[in-house]
Formats: sequence, C-alpha cells, structure tokens
Amino acid sequence: MSYLDVAGVNKRFGGIAALTDCTFSIEPNGISCIVGPNGAGKTSIFNVITGFITPDTGSVTFKGHDLTTTSRHHRIESGIARTFQNLRLFEELSVLDNVLTCLADEAGNNPLTAIFRPIHTEAILRAKREKAREFIEIVGLSHKIDDLAQNLSYGQKKLLCIARVLATDAELLLLDEPTSGLAAAALDAMVDMIHKLKERGKSLLIVEHNTQIVRRIADEVLFFHRGTLLAQGKTEEIVSDKELGRIYFGEDH
Repeated sequence: MSYLDVAGVNKRFGGIAALTDCTFSIEPNGISCIVGPNGAGKTSIFNVITGFITPDTGSVTFKGHDLTTTSRHHRIESGIARTFQNLRLFEELSVLDNVLTCLADEAGNNPLTAIFRPIHTEAILRAKREKAREFIEIVGLSHKIDDLAQNLSYGQKKLLCIARVLATDAELLLLDEPTSGLAAAALDAMVDMIHKLKERGKSLLIVEHNTQIVRRIADEVLFFHRGTLLAQGKTEEIVSDKELGRIYFGEDH
C-alpha cells in the first residue's frame, strides 16, 4: 500500500469521459507533477482525490484508508488539502482572517463556551491568531497581515492560498497550477515556496503546465491524456520523451 493510491477511477459527465481507468500511486515526502494537454483530466483527478466529485467506479486510498465516498471535510481531517485555479479567497477579509478561517475548529468557537468561559475562549482565539501568523510568515506575507485580500497582488494572493492550506495542517497538498499567471519574480518566489514546503515535510501533488517549472520542482511526473495516465516516472525521462512531447505540444512541435 502506497501513500496515496488511485485505482481504476472512471468518471463520465453525460457522454464525455473525464477519467478512464485512472490508476497511479505516489509516495510521501516528494513533489509529483501532473502534466498533459488541455482536457487531459488533471483537474478532474484533483476533484476526485479531494472529494469534489465522486467517481463512477474506482477508489481513492490515503495511508491505507479508503476515502472514496467520504466528505471533503473528512479528507482535510485525514490530511489532504488543496488550492484552486480560481483562488477562492475571501476578498473582503484580511490576510489574517483568511488564514484563520482554515484553522482547525476549536472549543472556543462554540457560542456557549464563549458565554460561560470567556477567558478560556479568548485564550484559544489568541493561540489561533498566533498560529495563523506563523503560516503567514512562512509564505512571506507578514507585512501584509492586516491588508484585505482584494488589495494583494496576484502573486501575493497565490501565496495566501498556500498559507490557507498550511493552516489545515494537512500533510498532502494538492496545488492546482500554482505558478500560472505569475510574473518572473513572483514565479521564482512560488518555486522557492514549493521547495520550502517539501523541506517542511509536506508531500505535494501539483498540476503544472510549464515544463521548465516542472524541471525545477518535480521529483516525478505523471503524464495525463484524455482522462488516463499515459506515463509516470522521473522528471527528465518524462519531460524529454519525444512521443509524449508530440501529444503535449502538438505534432508540429
């Protein structure tokens, strides 16, 4: 049994096959990148792993536990969290409050506790704010902690998304196109952050389109095409494969 096992996953939307007999495993403490042309099923497999869609057949197992039919919240509690292409931040909340919303629930959130044990509640809230500040510091946004999310640059918003997944305390992080749309400096900052997450003991599964970035961050690559896994292996052998390159970039590449 591997760390994350996806076995025989099939998913159709009407007459369209989004995933077909999708099977792979990843091991802990590494960076695995999912690549492939548009419509390959990359986001669909993220949605299956994180519980946003339920497969028609097949299973998702994490650390020996079958998560196939469990809720999104249960999967976060089990140790899997994700980011999204469309960010999904609370734009009118501060950086601090955005991270606070992702911290694990505490007894201090109970309104009855707040009424009858206010001192205890305040201590919990102080501890949560301190914890949130730690995650914000990790991603380099301490100087923006009181700013509204809507006032951040795009690159800073992406780093805030990383802080939010860290706040869940998940150990397997699924990052959906974390470098897309970033200018050079912000892109380098995100690449550095991804390596920093690995150094902190996180395992990462990343959808990434830029093969140069894949070369910089990935320990292994999973190549998807038409909803199935065509190849999985060491980064250079997959990225340099001419046949896969023709599929990815088109016959004229």
